[in-house]
Amino acid sequence: MVSGIEDRVMVSRLLDKAEQCRYSSFVYSDFLSPHEAVIAKRVLDKVEGVFYTFMGGFEGAERVMAAMSSDFIDEEEALDNAPISYLRITPVIDKDLSHRDYLGSILGLGIKREKVGDILVYENYGDVFLIDKIAEYISYNLDKIGNTKVECELQQVYRYTPPERKEKIINTTVASVRADSVTASGFGMSRTKVMEYFKAQRVNVNWEPVSNPSKQLSEGDVISIRGKGRILLDKVGGTTKKDRINIIIKRFE
Repeated sequence: MVSGIEDRVMVSRLLDKAEQCRYSSFVYSDFLSPHEAVIAKRVLDKVEGVFYTFMGGFEGAERVMAAMSSDFIDEEEALDNAPISYLRITPVIDKDLSHRDYLGSILGLGIKREKVGDILVYENYGDVFLIDKIAEYISYNLDKIGNTKVECELQQVYRYTPPERKEKIINTTVASVRADSVTASGFGMSRTKVMEYFKAQRVNVNWEPVSNPSKQLSEGDVISIRGKGRILLDKVGGTTKKDRINIIIKRFE
């Protein structure tokens, strides 16, 4: 189900790209948010004669583009042809820059959000994944982030070493695998506090907004709270003597 003007526009563009598969070996969408990628998968599953995969420049990327073809897709070949580059942006002086700082300065150059993939912030630099042509443009035009001078180095994605994902394993028990119960355990919050996030519509399950705290979850479901990170319900086990359910949660930091 597609709701919202932005989602409908995205789907329309995606279907236009899928139609182009008849005339090209590979066709690529712009970068999609995790929510948009869920919708894109549903849409493309229903399009006959179109094969697809998702990629963002490295394994585990959150923002991805859809690679489409009218023939079976070799993922390595699709990545080799993907119009993705990344910029390594380094402050000239020691300065802690945030994800928001990098994104704001890039969008300030007139770049649309869908042309920008993941932004990975490290202690002394940031790596920004971009559509090829946009990456080249930014490398020539971005010299400051805020008031901080920066240097940009254009890189090819095949040279990129994915970052290690920091995660915390939580072994716990819950009365049920309701969304509010699992969320409270995973984020270490009270049920009262979690309910506030549900009411504020800040909770997503598998990248889609969820307002019903009693929603039943399954293994593999990803729960995120805007501004707080995300968790994965990794395993649902048996019950204890007190009829509580053993679960394993991964919290990503």
